[in-house]
Parts: sequence; C-alpha cells; structure tokens
Amino acid sequence: MTDYDFTRRLAEIAAWYRAVLTDHYPSGPDRDAKVLLLGHYDEFARLAAEDPSPAVGAAAVQWARAVLVLADAERDVGRPGWQHEWTDAYEHYVPGDDRVFGPLA
Repeated sequence: MTDYDFTRRLAEIAAWYRAVLTDHYPSGPDRDAKVLLLGHYDEFARLAAEDPSPAVGAAAVQWARAVLVLADAERDVGRPGWQHEWTDAYEHYVPGDDRVFGPLA
C-alpha cells in the first residue's frame, strides 16, 4: 500500500465514521467527544499536507491511528458501509507498520 492509498483510504474511512456518528449517535457527550477526536484528525491531516516536518507527521499518524481504532470499533458492532479495502489500511497502520514509529508493541 502506498502512502497515497493510505491517505485516500483514511479520508474515506473518516467520512464514513463521520456519517456513522451523525446517523447512529444521539447528541450528547459521547458523540461530542468522538466528533472532537475526528476534528483533531482533520486538523493534523491538513497540517501534515502543509508542513512536512517530522513532528507534524508524527502527530498526524497518531490521530490517524485514533480514527482507525474508533472506526474499527464501529465496524465490529456491524455499522453498515465499511468497505473491505479499508481493512488493509487498518491492519497496516494500527499495529505500527509505518516509517515514523515502527511497531507499537
């Protein structure tokens, strides 16, 4: 998987997760917290596109992982719309197989 594939896939996953929050969560603190986390992902994805520094890249990777873990939890409870090709992005990046951090274990 190339970095471009990951960037595109993560944008698709984030859009799906945003729709899940809108469609399946009532207004309240749980939804607000998840929307806040998604907002941080959006902010750091934008910053990473503008600033290629290692610090910004590292933060963007961590926020991307957070969104992937949250989205995977929604997939696990059977929320409709998860695309099979997204699983590759999750399985590659959540365990830490990226150039910034290496394995998380």
